Amino acid sequence: MGVSPELIGSVSFGGLRAYGLGYAVDPDTEGTIYLSLVGYRTAARGVWAALMDNRAIELSNQVLRRAEGTYLSKTVQLPESGLDHMVLLHHQAAIPHLEPGQSFYVLNDDDTPPIERFVAMLDRATAVPLLLAWGAELWKQGVKNKLIDPLADTRGVEGWRVSADSELWLALIEKGIRRGALMPSAKEAA
Repeated sequence: MGVSPELIGSVSFGGLRAYGLGYAVDPDTEGTIYLSLVGYRTAARGVWAALMDNRAIELSNQVLRRAEGTYLSKTVQLPESGLDHMVLLHHQAAIPHLEPGQSFYVLNDDDTPPIERFVAMLDRATAVPLLLAWGAELWKQGVKNKLIDPLADTRGVEGWRVSADSELWLALIEKGIRRGALMPSAKEAA
């Protein structure tokens, strides 16, 4: 079931108010991984600036704090209202900016695991040989073995934190190959 955009509450900073469409927070670090908001340009930028300045903001009874590391941001002006839609994304949730060897985040608009994105991100984050055909089984075993943890603090998006521990993933792959659960597809093996 998909997550449809809806206003989840307002966030204000310095008297300027924007409206949240979604967020994802890592429960262990309490860092904001994803934030989607809409409002007048000065309000959206004010919220962004507050978060980047390590000031906590509150949205729908959830305190949002800056996570360690950098963020990507994208702002689009909505044509009919003139409001800005701003999305902030932690770099460990963006394939091109992902740092190898660090836990990363996989986001999706519903609770279906985005297997192709997961495999691409795991490939970039670890020194483990991977085949796309292994994706669903690796996801299943990663959840079972606590290498993939769902982010409980989300609205408007689903998310998971994934370990980038190459040794643990390699052990999982070796075990899967021995059990016969991980086999190369004919196309990928060629």
